[in-house]
Amino acid sequence: MALAAAAGAAGLASGSLDLGETVTARLPLASAPAGGGALLVVVGVPMGVAAVDAWTGARRADATALGAGILLMGWILVESAVIRTFSWLQPACFAAGAAIAAAGYRGSRRSP
Repeated sequence: MALAAAAGAAGLASGSLDLGETVTARLPLASAPAGGGALLVVVGVPMGVAAVDAWTGARRADATALGAGILLMGWILVESAVIRTFSWLQPACFAAGAAIAAAGYRGSRRSP
């Protein structure tokens, strides 16, 4: 998910991912690069940290997974309200966020 968010952010920032004039106008500052930056900060970085924590077995891995999953779900809800356009990626990413958050929650319940 971190890589997908980074790719989406790069596409928005570079202009290679075109949302169209109508959707771009609905973004904060009516700016695709600003939307890409927000995507990277809100989804990409937390998911990257969660992935590294899980890979390295960090003590905080469950907490970062829970937080990153919740941030992704929140991102999808806000994105849907702001752009007012539907894509199959929205429910798929929301479900991925829910699964990541649930895994983090389950792991934190098992930890001493």
